[in-house]
Amino acid sequence: MKIVGAFACSHAGLLVTRRDLAPPEMCERVYAGFAQMGAAIAAAKPDAVVLVATDHLRVYPFAGVPQFTIGVSASACSIGDAGLAPLEIPVHQPLARAILEGALDQGIDLGFSEAMKLDHSFVTPLLLAFPNGSLPIIPIAQNCNVPPLPSLRRSYEVGRLLGRAIRGGPPGRVVIVGTGGLSHWVGPPEFQRYMREPAGTRIGREALHPMLIADDGPVSEAFDRRFIDQICAGRAPDFIVEWTSDRIYEEAGNGAQEIRNWLLVAGVVEDSPAELIVYEPVNAWLTGTGLVKVRI
Repeated sequence: MKIVGAFACSHAGLLVTRRDLAPPEMCERVYAGFAQMGAAIAAAKPDAVVLVATDHLRVYPFAGVPQFTIGVSASACSIGDAGLAPLEIPVHQPLARAILEGALDQGIDLGFSEAMKLDHSFVTPLLLAFPNGSLPIIPIAQNCNVPPLPSLRRSYEVGRLLGRAIRGGPPGRVVIVGTGGLSHWVGPPEFQRYMREPAGTRIGREALHPMLIADDGPVSEAFDRRFIDQICAGRAPDFIVEWTSDRIYEEAGNGAQEIRNWLLVAGVVEDSPAELIVYEPVNAWLTGTGLVKVRI
């Protein structure tokens, strides 16, 4: 397979459901950025988009939390969370199966689903980039929300191995998109503390700690721009050395742990530099909202 494009972006469902609450100029720039990504992907004429996103305890509850999962079903159904309508999105099965087998050969113990379901992290960027319908996708979910999480280094290393699996696969053209973050604090402090309790202690208590969405929220523009600068400079390994999960929690919020999907893409493209398409610190969307294009 040939990688003909690569991007990383934010994915909050509030980009859609709270579109009118953001400052108009910010909203216009963000939507124009996603439209630019969609146009660039279409121009690359891929057979499929490898979409690396996550789950927010809706598809994979505490009863079973995989670290990395690929969908190999004929289509993937979104669950209609975060105020978004349910969708059925085609999956490119032959390439998905090839990536699964190649990943196993590369030493990635990649789980798979023959009945893949998706939450808003997959749907939001597709809606914004392809408002008239998506290209076939190959969905890969990375655990970025239910601690313990893959280490930052593991996310990056899985990306490098996944890149080798993709390039060693059968003929085909793919674009890879990693989506998550940037800085945001998800849920009230009690929910955040509960989610970080030790594995094996949280199940059965979910109703006591609902994940409530605030009307407005903080964004760490300093963290976001520093992280984006390092990604665009091809310096993901430096970020991994300098930062820990605990430091990210403290300085950029629990939602910022989703930058693992950006690091995975950096690994896939072997640290090729990227260019910033858009960044806006939108408090009404509770997240720093960014999008970069890798120079392939």
